Amino acid sequence: MQPLITRNDIARYKQIAKTPHDDKLNEQILDAQLLDVAPLIGESLFNKIVSSPQDHIDLLDGGIYEHDGISYTNYGLKMVLAYFAYARYIMFSSAIDTPFSVVEKLSDNSRPVEASARKTIYTLNRQAAQQVWDNVRNYLIRTRHPDYTSCTTKQGSLRFKKIV
Repeated sequence: MQPLITRNDIARYKQIAKTPHDDKLNEQILDAQLLDVAPLIGESLFNKIVSSPQDHIDLLDGGIYEHDGISYTNYGLKMVLAYFAYARYIMFSSAIDTPFSVVEKLSDNSRPVEASARKTIYTLNRQAAQQVWDNVRNYLIRTRHPDYTSCTTKQGSLRFKKIV
């Protein structure tokens, strides 16, 4: 599976260093695609987007659309993915696998960001991704996208009741 976004796509919304080494970032993008975005859009639509992203440019890139005589802006699924991937990148990118174990990569002249600060950035970016997703979900519902089935349960809010 190929990542649907690149470092440049993330850089449109977040400050991220330029580097030709994208292995760790691509890992986080793929995780965000599979673990964050796929459950939001459903398996059918996700598989169609991944197999032919060029057929879903309006959904991926966003834009202005009309519904009932009102103009709306769809921020695009790439923006949702960028926020989720960036959150994962901030939280997990410093953990590097080596032949001896998993280590935290440190530079000689820098100080790593504390875990609590990374967790805060991670949480805030996931919340932002969810808000952008709400906008994209409205686009899918208003345009009656044929491959989208609206899920009413939000992540983390599932409740069970015992029937007596």
